Amino acid sequence: MTYAVRKGDFIVNMIVAHESQKEELETALQAEFIDPTELGLTIGDFWNGVAWTRNIDGEQVVLEPVVPEPTTEDVLNAMLGV
Repeated sequence: MTYAVRKGDFIVNMIVAHESQKEELETALQAEFIDPTELGLTIGDFWNGVAWTRNIDGEQVVLEPVVPEPTTEDVLNAMLGV
């Protein structure tokens, strides 16, 4: 699984690790590992105490949940009424 690595109020890195390694790696790196998928978190994103934000053209923009693109299977199932 891919994790966003949080130190303080910033995402400072991205790391791929097995879920069973999460706690050990958090301890070793003295960081919190967050699932980045819901908001599309990436390096440099900032927690302002209320919401995750990203600096876009010099302005802190609140991140909204990412809506995943439908897969071909999703489209076919919808067409077939499955």
